[in-house]
Amino acid sequence: MILTQNKKIEEDSIQLLQQYSRTKDINIRNKIIEKHSNLVKIIALKMRGIYQQYGDLDDVVNEGIIALMDAVERFDPSKNTKFETYASIRIRGSIIDYVRKQDWIPRKVKSDYKMVKEAEDLLANKLGREPTDIEVVEHLEIDIEEYNKIISNAHGSGILSFEELIGEAHLAEYGMINGYELPEYEIESKELYKVLVDSVNKLNEKEQLVISLYYKEELKLKDIADILEISNSRVSQIHTAALRKLEKDVKNYLHK
Repeated sequence: MILTQNKKIEEDSIQLLQQYSRTKDINIRNKIIEKHSNLVKIIALKMRGIYQQYGDLDDVVNEGIIALMDAVERFDPSKNTKFETYASIRIRGSIIDYVRKQDWIPRKVKSDYKMVKEAEDLLANKLGREPTDIEVVEHLEIDIEEYNKIISNAHGSGILSFEELIGEAHLAEYGMINGYELPEYEIESKELYKVLVDSVNKLNEKEQLVISLYYKEELKLKDIADILEISNSRVSQIHTAALRKLEKDVKNYLHK
């Protein structure tokens, strides 16, 4: 029953998109936007981790609606591409652009995280083991809330970097770079996914677990730290190291 309903919705969307492509009727365009407006909110909620400290959901949804309107204008129904896929890529790209405009990685985020890292290195050498969160907090003479905020901000900048990379990869797949269409340039999405799967499989056991818990189970850093019985900062380090490896493989693929 659900599959039949989804098929009917998809068929209706295709029909409306074909009509709009022929007529450019604003009323038809508005119907398409209304049918897919929930897609914007779903994507905005999934990406909230990269913008929540610099903007609210309503602002991001507004950016996504504008991107959805642009997707309706640019979409070519004659191509063998689902509109939802095409629109999702543009919506994600608009959110990333929005975050960039908010100066996502301010100097203070970098300097604060550098301060934490230097404290961790110093304590590790002194203690002969990785320091706990409490030991780092006491050394820096800050409270645990401030420490967690520093880690969260630095971690968020790493997430954005990977989101940007994947977003650019998806744009390349559909022949679009910086908004310009390149019909002669196409990379099959299944190749990119294979690269990512192979790259994840090459990670060590702990990195794979953190990636799985964070992206598949959508757990927070603190929850993952509790499960693995390690510090919040250590989870962030593992996640960042895993992202760097994934980024390297994706970049090698895109520029081969």
